Amino acid sequence: MNEFEILENLYKQVLKFINLRKIPKYPIILTNNVEILIDEIDKNKSLVSALVTSCLKKIINPEQDIRYHRADFDNGYSARVLDTKIITPFFKKYFPKYANKESAFLTLSTREKIEWTKTAGIALKIRNIAVKTSFLEIFDAVEKDILKPQDVIVYAFMKLYELSQKQKIILDDTIETSDFLHIININTVLTMLDNHFETRQSSRLPVIAIYSIYEELFKNFDTYKDKVLYKLNVHKSSDKHSYGDIEVWNQDNTPYEMVEIKHNIPIDRNLIFDIVKKSENTCIKRYYILTTAKDNFISQEEEEYINKFILKIRNDTDLDIIANGIRYSLKYYLRFINDCRDFIKSYTKNLIEDAKNSTEVQEFHITAWKNILCEHQLEDSIH
Repeated sequence: MNEFEILENLYKQVLKFINLRKIPKYPIILTNNVEILIDEIDKNKSLVSALVTSCLKKIINPEQDIRYHRADFDNGYSARVLDTKIITPFFKKYFPKYANKESAFLTLSTREKIEWTKTAGIALKIRNIAVKTSFLEIFDAVEKDILKPQDVIVYAFMKLYELSQKQKIILDDTIETSDFLHIININTVLTMLDNHFETRQSSRLPVIAIYSIYEELFKNFDTYKDKVLYKLNVHKSSDKHSYGDIEVWNQDNTPYEMVEIKHNIPIDRNLIFDIVKKSENTCIKRYYILTTAKDNFISQEEEEYINKFILKIRNDTDLDIIANGIRYSLKYYLRFINDCRDFIKSYTKNLIEDAKNSTEVQEFHITAWKNILCEHQLEDSIH
């Protein structure tokens, strides 16, 4: 069997165990340490991929000491190559939320020239001491033949599957809730979004909201009939074109309209300068810089300067820059949507899609949105 087939077979074992409700009894050193890694996977997903990569290497080549994960170690091997070719595509297929964009071995915690032994591994840049300890404990146990590498992979897959299924239930319930909203107006939608944006670690949410607005505008505005709305980047890694958080392109693959969104960061002239620089030698027509900050600009004087600067840019070039608060922009655009429920459904769909494919939208974001949907559904039924 090739590497991918080995993983497929191990994954089938997981499904068989779960369907039969007959989970093997694994050593505590395996279950405890894997569960610590899975519990912290939102912050350390590269470590789980690195662990699976290494254990797969041990299955393929039992003589290889998998603690030497780089080709420039004595008796080492390139774990990054194996991860890029096999593990990352496998995770994208079965566990997309926890898949790395290219490789787990691009993060500081995995790429450094540090052996994954219990002594040298202390130097690994992993902030969570329990996570670091568990990571190294598993490698030590595999190399001492205390743990079988296939058992490590199977148990890791089992916990990932359980986590994914739990999230799926929450996601499905949230979609169902969004379908039962009754009459809502623009102010209701803005209140719902305001409450959701107040959730912790919420910088991704305003991006999804504006993207959802664009999806609705694309249905109704002739302006966009020959344009392409690029999919949201679901990973934090920089993208090749990298003009903005939301990108509208022409059919000939040239940029047309961009949106950059700042969360709780007031707009200042430096942000405008950056936009001008990024837009040089392009055919971008409009560039929005939107913020969720209560005070949209750092000061009234700065706002006046920016407005004058934007007018000069518009006069000197074809670039139209719009600097605004995200709430004002949402209120303006919602006026052009026939039914606010369409936006709510679009926002819910995109929120869930992001939660499935990245760790930026987390379970508590989905739960918070579901609660908001339920609140307003109840209010509608009262009125």
